[in-house]
Amino acid sequence: MIKKIFCILLYLIFVIPTVSAKIDVVYPTSKEITVNSDCMFFVGNTDKGAYFTVNSKPVKLWEDNFFVHVAPLEYGRNEIKFRSEINGVVDETVYVVKRNKVNLSYTGSANSSYEKINTDGYMYTKTINDNSTVREKPSSSANRLVELQKGIPLYLEGKKGDYYKIAYTGDTQFWIHKSNVQTPVKIIEKQQPMLRAQRYYSNEMYDFATFHLTEPVMYTLTHQNNTIELTLYGINSQDENGNITPNYKYKFTRNKNFLGYDCSYQDNDLTCRLAKLPENNTSNPLNGLTIFIDAGHGGNEKGSVGPTRVYEKDINLSISKYLTEELKNSGVNVITSRTDDTQVKLYDRVDIAKKNNALISLSIHANALPNGKNPYLLHGTEVHYYNENAKALAEIIKNNLSHDLNLRDNGIHRSSFALDRATNPVSVLVEVAYMIHPEEYILLKNPEFQRNVAKSIRKSIEQYIGMLKN
Repeated sequence: MIKKIFCILLYLIFVIPTVSAKIDVVYPTSKEITVNSDCMFFVGNTDKGAYFTVNSKPVKLWEDNFFVHVAPLEYGRNEIKFRSEINGVVDETVYVVKRNKVNLSYTGSANSSYEKINTDGYMYTKTINDNSTVREKPSSSANRLVELQKGIPLYLEGKKGDYYKIAYTGDTQFWIHKSNVQTPVKIIEKQQPMLRAQRYYSNEMYDFATFHLTEPVMYTLTHQNNTIELTLYGINSQDENGNITPNYKYKFTRNKNFLGYDCSYQDNDLTCRLAKLPENNTSNPLNGLTIFIDAGHGGNEKGSVGPTRVYEKDINLSISKYLTEELKNSGVNVITSRTDDTQVKLYDRVDIAKKNNALISLSIHANALPNGKNPYLLHGTEVHYYNENAKALAEIIKNNLSHDLNLRDNGIHRSSFALDRATNPVSVLVEVAYMIHPEEYILLKNPEFQRNVAKSIRKSIEQYIGMLKN
């Protein structure tokens, strides 16, 4: 009898499969969280065949048994109870979300006053970093006006918080963070830099304009329609009426859209270069072009995480590989930031594109959402750009992805990302679809969908190049 019972126990342990009801909540990563919104989304997965509820109400399980659930929130403490059951085996977990009331009162100052740092003269300094950002307001969220190289002299007249106000005449204010400049020193008057000569020349890839100065000065480039205006600050010149102006302006004009353009100093010489569309005598509009493809994230930078713990970095890489194949088959010289699961520094990606003289830069991503947004309402495909010369390419890619892949059109957006801020090459960041929208997540994992994304982007670049040629 004892032997028979022992055999039954062995059978139950080793023959009958173990049935679990484990709940894996992928996001949020903490069981206690505070938000200022009226809802909170939860994504994760459970076991196949489970009866799954949130606060006692059944919730749909998608392919691979994952869930995307949006919980409405009351002010104060909210308990979100997850329960999964299979054949009487139960797993439960509770998340606590505290919703705060938003204080809409504004206590800040509306004026733009700042502290004068030298009432009888100026403060002199130099930039100490490459990519030293000059902004139009003393805030890290303010519009970027230019990114200066290391060693550019600046004259300061004021300070607000951690920002110095640069002393230049004009309607626009210029601010730079204190971490980007040397400790300012007091001077009585400014030196008067001069423009000694200008030189223009070309090669197969660029048109160049070099401005020979007595010392480097701050500059800005503004692009509108078919004109790029370079302003050299502190260089006296004459306007069209013969009046002396404190800043020198030069306009580059073309009868079609500009490709990439930038300026950089070599000693006291500022050289601006404007990319040219390579001559292409074949019927293939992409043949001979150099294009940079950045597979977003990589290594320890996982990006967003899907409900079944698929990482965005892997989806980005897979789409990028298909896109590389599509473009190479069209005669493109493809440069990539990574071809495997390695971590590449953000500005190293930008430098790779620039050093290889890429004409176009594409950064491939899959989207996520911040707390308080509803993934069933906000989803689809979108493309980000920062500079005017990339806007047309962003629009074409977004239109084709939306149409070709039947994705919701979530628009193009002017956004300040490292991978779309460069004016040279023409740079856009593509958010193909959302990792936490259930139907789009299923698509993003599908190799056939990934290949179709690549085909649509390749077609978009062909249309963009055709637009430039015509």
